[in-house]
Amino acid sequence: MAQDNSQSFQLASGDFRWVEFTVRQTPTEIDCRYEVLTGQATVHAELLPRSEFRQLYRGRDHQAMTSTPAARSGNFRQLIAEKGQYALVLVNERGAPPATVSLDFRTTINPRTEDIARGLPPQRRLTVILISFAVFFVTVAWSGRKLIRAMGRS
Repeated sequence: MAQDNSQSFQLASGDFRWVEFTVRQTPTEIDCRYEVLTGQATVHAELLPRSEFRQLYRGRDHQAMTSTPAARSGNFRQLIAEKGQYALVLVNERGAPPATVSLDFRTTINPRTEDIARGLPPQRRLTVILISFAVFFVTVAWSGRKLIRAMGRS
């Protein structure tokens, strides 16, 4: 079952607009696309759980589930595995001229397996890479230490 939503926003410099929605059934896939109709390539989209949206709304640091880089257009697909309230947010960078943005997004409950995006969001990808490097270097250091001790005994 899918639900389509389409709307346009006028965003001032440093401004943001959001669409709140509730996930009642999991898994649910969010397919988001936006396009800057007038203005520059200074707009990006973010998908946030309600708690992180509160942080954004208060002007504090927040962690997006996924986001796009600032551009004239962008899109993402994200699978949501937990029930709850979420916000899809369009942000125009500070100091940027006003922009008119068209937002289209679709929510699909129980998407087909072959339709599910198969990548990690950038933040998680970086975390996986850093953890992998740390494990690798700890293993190399431990092995090197053992090898040096064994060579010293002979």
